[in-house]
Order: sequence, then C-alpha cells, then structure tokens
Amino acid sequence: MSKTNNIYQNKDPKAKFQIDRECRWFYEGTEIKRHAMVCLFSRYLKRDDNGAYNIVTPYECVAVGVEHTPFKVINIQMKGKGVKCDFYIETNVNEVIKIEREDQLSYLVDEENQGIIPYINIRENIVAIFSRSCMLDLINYCDYHPVNGGKTFGFWSNGILFPVDIIKD
Repeated sequence: MSKTNNIYQNKDPKAKFQIDRECRWFYEGTEIKRHAMVCLFSRYLKRDDNGAYNIVTPYECVAVGVEHTPFKVINIQMKGKGVKCDFYIETNVNEVIKIEREDQLSYLVDEENQGIIPYINIRENIVAIFSRSCMLDLINYCDYHPVNGGKTFGFWSNGILFPVDIIKD
C-alpha cells in the first residue's frame, strides 16, 4: 500500500461520455439511468499511457471525461478470520474483486481533515474510490499488528497484511 497524491482524474469537457464525481455516467449531457448499460460500457473502459480514458470496442474508440474516478466501491465482504481472511470489494458496476496484491490499494490524504481516502486498482491503471461507508467498514475490520518495533494498523487478506497506517511508539 502506498500513499498517493494523484487522484486519477482526466477531465475532458469535449468527450461524449462523462463520469462525474459520484461515478454517474452521462452521454452527451444526459445521465445514463439504465444500470445494465453503464455496466456494459464499463467493461470496455480503458486508460491509455497518457491517462486518458476511452471506451474501446473492436469498432471504435470514444473519449470519456472522468471528474475523479470512474468507479466506486459500494460493498466489502470478509471471508475467513485472522491471517486466513480474504476481502472482496464490489464496485458500482457489479465487479467483485479480491484484495490480493500489495500494490492494489493506495491512499490519498485529505488535506481538509487529515483523513485518508482509500482507492483500489481494479484493472490496468483504473481505480475505484471507496464510498464513505465502505471506507469506514474497511477501518472497522482493521486491528493493530506488531511490525518492525512498531504497530501497524491494518487488515489481512490473501495472507498479506495490508497496513492503513504505521504507528510508532
């Protein structure tokens, strides 16, 4: 896990597709209200090396403007206990992802309240932001673990300790 100051945004006001701060999808200024359509488009969402988002199909490539992140974590499930625990997150487009790699999670420090905002990399340079309730659930699952002479506040998933913050005595 790492702290990051990049909020993974790509605002493109000329793009036909837009995703707002609440992860709502729009086409030519009109919100796409059919959840099945959003889920379909989301499967083809890619991010290029320049950070631009596009919906890429075999037939065309359409630019997507993203205000913050394209996806949001809406649910967390824990299976097992202790070191043998596994965590799964569900996004607003019905993707279920296991937290299983150390580089999967990152945190942005909120300058206003010095809190953390967790993000999860769900596929090739595309991240989801944790909703407030899921962030609080994640923190609720955490405990203190002794590491390198200090204590690490974190949780276990896939046999890996995922620290949220390192606390020195």
